[in-house]
Amino acid sequence: MNKSALDYPRHTRMGVMAFEQAAEQIGRLKEAGMVVGLCHGCFDILHFGHLRHLASAASMCDALIVSATADRYVNKGPERPIFHEKYRAEMLAGLACVDGVVISDFPSAIEVLDSLRPNKFFKGQEYHLPNNAANPNFLKEKEYAASVGIEVSHTFEETFSSTETLSRLYKALMHD
Repeated sequence: MNKSALDYPRHTRMGVMAFEQAAEQIGRLKEAGMVVGLCHGCFDILHFGHLRHLASAASMCDALIVSATADRYVNKGPERPIFHEKYRAEMLAGLACVDGVVISDFPSAIEVLDSLRPNKFFKGQEYHLPNNAANPNFLKEKEYAASVGIEVSHTFEETFSSTETLSRLYKALMHD
């Protein structure tokens, strides 16, 4: 039987936190025997693909922390991200399946994994590829996670692209 996020009781949500606060909270949760998961990404133009990924990840752990990439490390094109990091973090923190959010001021998830030490690191199905076809940054993150005992897990929800969504919106606006 497949479980959904609704099958797992959630604890008090932590909201947007500083890294030090998140590390302390994660340490407490792990000491209490809880499995803490981490999702990492830009999360610009939050869409239902993001929601499904996060809800699926939440169903595989007791507490889900999300690290949102700081604006200066988002390289999705000109004028991106659309929303400032503090707004992206606030939006993520408002989701029922997300227990806490940090803004990552690092170029990759390696530093986040090193600082926070969750039990699980979640990526979407687009990262579940043979090593020679996967994103080179993800390969480094995966290798680092394995070296410190963090399990890498994948969600297998339908994926969507924020960049593609923005392109479709732009085309729609140009035809009006």
